[in-house]
Amino acid sequence: MTAILSGNRKASMLARSLWEFFNFELYCSIHDDDGQPNRHRIEGILDPSSIGDVRIVISLRRSARQEEGLVHELLHANLIPLGYPTFWIDEEQGSEKWQLAGGITNNAEHVVMLPIYLSLGCPKHRFLGASRPPTDQERRVIADLVEMSPNLSTPDGYLTHVSAYLQRQNVTFRALHLADAIVKKKI
Repeated sequence: MTAILSGNRKASMLARSLWEFFNFELYCSIHDDDGQPNRHRIEGILDPSSIGDVRIVISLRRSARQEEGLVHELLHANLIPLGYPTFWIDEEQGSEKWQLAGGITNNAEHVVMLPIYLSLGCPKHRFLGASRPPTDQERRVIADLVEMSPNLSTPDGYLTHVSAYLQRQNVTFRALHLADAIVKKKI
């Protein structure tokens, strides 16, 4: 990670702060570009009532956008220490509703992340990598989230509005405050 971010002091500081916050449980693997998107996973959550040692695992593709892709995935993880909730989706994994909920939460995080990404000196046109064209439903979700973006700028507003949006889609979920769980384990 340090080599990839060596040209961006602010992004390097972000990575270092996350490394410390997550008790050195921040991992990054780099893969050949196989057309799959970069991604991050939060590990250590067995279920909403059983949170173990939280780990962040980033899978990054070798590409011309590698630095920006890493910053993007780190910013997903950064929402946790900023106090934003993580949503545990209690739907059958892989089901249409589970995928919809994942798209909602991912795109809601993007709304919050973009201003931070820009403040790190990264270009807006490289915030997202190449992907398939969005479906009509995905376009609607993104438009709805952009419309509610002023309400997503604080952890409480984010919790309130993303929860309401998930409820309107009849998604069963629980909001997890992982920062609290991580800090309690440190004390």
